[in-house]
Amino acid sequence: MGKVKKMIVDKTAYRANDIRGIADTQLSDDFCTLAGLAYVELLRKHRGKEPQELRVVVGKDVRNSSPRLKTVFADALISRGVHVIDIAPVEKVSSTPLMYFATWLFNADGGVEVTGSHLDKEWNGFKPCVGTESATEDQIREMLQTAKQLEEGFKPHVSSVKGELEVVDLLPDYHAMIVANVVLRERWEELALDALAGKSSLRAALAIAEQELEKLPAAKRAPLTGLRIVYDAGNGTTGVIAPQLFRDLGAEVFELYSEPDGNFPNHLPDPTIPRFLDDLHAEVARKDAHIGLASDCDGDRAGAISPTGKMIIGEQILALLCKHVLKEHHHAKIVYDTKCSDAIREIIIENEGVPVEWKTGFSFIKSKMEELNAVAGGEMSGHVYFAKNNRADDAVFAFSELLLLTAKESETKSDVKVVDVLLEDFLKRYVNTPEIRIPVVSDEEKGRVCDAVEDYYRELAASNPVLYKRRTDERGNDIDGVKIEFVKENGWALVRHSNTSPVIILRMEARHEEGLRKIEEHVLSKFAEFKTVDLNADDYVRAIMERVP
Repeated sequence: MGKVKKMIVDKTAYRANDIRGIADTQLSDDFCTLAGLAYVELLRKHRGKEPQELRVVVGKDVRNSSPRLKTVFADALISRGVHVIDIAPVEKVSSTPLMYFATWLFNADGGVEVTGSHLDKEWNGFKPCVGTESATEDQIREMLQTAKQLEEGFKPHVSSVKGELEVVDLLPDYHAMIVANVVLRERWEELALDALAGKSSLRAALAIAEQELEKLPAAKRAPLTGLRIVYDAGNGTTGVIAPQLFRDLGAEVFELYSEPDGNFPNHLPDPTIPRFLDDLHAEVARKDAHIGLASDCDGDRAGAISPTGKMIIGEQILALLCKHVLKEHHHAKIVYDTKCSDAIREIIIENEGVPVEWKTGFSFIKSKMEELNAVAGGEMSGHVYFAKNNRADDAVFAFSELLLLTAKESETKSDVKVVDVLLEDFLKRYVNTPEIRIPVVSDEEKGRVCDAVEDYYRELAASNPVLYKRRTDERGNDIDGVKIEFVKENGWALVRHSNTSPVIILRMEARHEEGLRKIEEHVLSKFAEFKTVDLNADDYVRAIMERVP
């Protein structure tokens, strides 16, 4: 028998929004080379250019595997003649929003951030853009198909065609953009939207903003004066970006774990997990701060802690900002993902905006915002988007908007707990679970179990519409997974599979605690029928299972 050829391309690493896997096993050098070559073919098709005409931004996060992945991927691009703009050379790191910003600033044909996002340190991957837009699910699928084709007869080779490698320091320009947005407000939005519409360049917009900022008195250029902030970067990428920026805008900033470190010695940088915010909570209390801020590793997810220790997740950040966004943009559309509380929908309607519920995932939200010309968007998980920032999910940009709101509210309220006051309107409306992530033994089994549970609830709603209603889009299709309204319990449950890992995502909500408890028990009892799911991995789920008869 002939020797079985080892598979290079692991298709499970190609996910809905990006490429992700265990760096040391799934993401070999050959895997990264093939991903890079497949990306060149994707850009060739969608940008209508030959490889030697392409300009691509490449950055990397703090993970120990990131330098290897970035080097191999960039070398694959260069081997085809692509001009690579490196925004994170050698020991430097970049956030994913910095990569997005660079594609806009340099009018690049694409951009790729090497990152494992909020996942554990052994994970890594690639977040690609086509032009300045995040790659869609279909485009990721195209990359996979191309990589599989290239794998046939693949031999690493030295090419005679060589693209150039250009190293740039992007921080000053990014810094200038955030300052312009915070200080100049409507004027910067006008300049930014002109640049996005192709009426000028972002570089030209920044130059005009700089001239106008110089004419302002110093006090106007420091609108965050008086704010005390604790910033926890979790040893991720934003520690080198955010603290100095907020200081320059006038705030007093206390830093936690700003030094990039791929071992994550203090806690994993994921602001959606309560225990990872314990140090931030303690420091906010110690410093009597107005707010504590935390981002994920690559800086596209935002989270916060209020002065009384309340965890402020993405949907609450969006809710706080909605009223102010809608004051500046009357009757505007705001897109939010299906995991979000119905409080978001109510707040948008009450402030005369148009709520749009859509699929979870940055490429889905961005596409929907573009389709509807929405002014802002957000996800429960901490991604917040603004049209004026090219719809980039950017924690530092979202924080700058939140801090400006906090500073303005503090002018009329002397209490340091102004953020808690602002939160009350959201928190009084519903009780809900956190995002529940139920591990499943494999991606394949995740699909089987999730499909079975989703089908069960579809059939339940069809056969008993008085008690259960399926929430769908205007065409009658499920938005993302299955979302069932429990009529008697005055709430809902969402069941969907993760786009990024072998887990099933649940969230449940109701007007009152009793209704929520009944919904939780109903849903988790169904999952208990499957032996391949782990209902002991999560403290919240364990507590529910202890109540189930």
